[in-house]
Amino acid sequence: MKKFIAVLSLSVLMAGTTYAQQEPQKERKQRTEQRGERVQKHRKSPEEMAAKRTEKLTQKYDLSKSQQRKLQALNLKHAQEKHALHANRGEARNHRSARGEMQASRARYEAELKDIMNKKQYAQYEADKAEKRARHDQKREHRKAHKGERQQHKS
Repeated sequence: MKKFIAVLSLSVLMAGTTYAQQEPQKERKQRTEQRGERVQKHRKSPEEMAAKRTEKLTQKYDLSKSQQRKLQALNLKHAQEKHALHANRGEARNHRSARGEMQASRARYEAELKDIMNKKQYAQYEADKAEKRARHDQKREHRKAHKGERQQHKS
């Protein structure tokens, strides 16, 4: 009788731990699916992206009405190119060629932006861009330096 009770209690405990281990995996999958849905819902159209970027640059660099109109057209063209490149991302393409296309698109954007802005505005834009890149590089170096620590904590 004691053996029967011991076996029964052991099986109940094991069933509980088995169930507890499977449940979080289902929740994690659901959260991932929800995140994907949120991303799709909040993805902006090229027109919205262009308008937002134009407004941001206009306020930051005090652009004239003429510059605003030219910048809006440029941002719309660039956003549409970017959207098309992202849409074609799923096709079997070489990552290097896709990256090259994105870099070429960005270079064209920068060249046209330089024509739209005056020298003072563009110099400030370049300084802001360099500062942003420096902050990004600093964060990346920080992550690299602490990567080993994070892996040790997981073990």
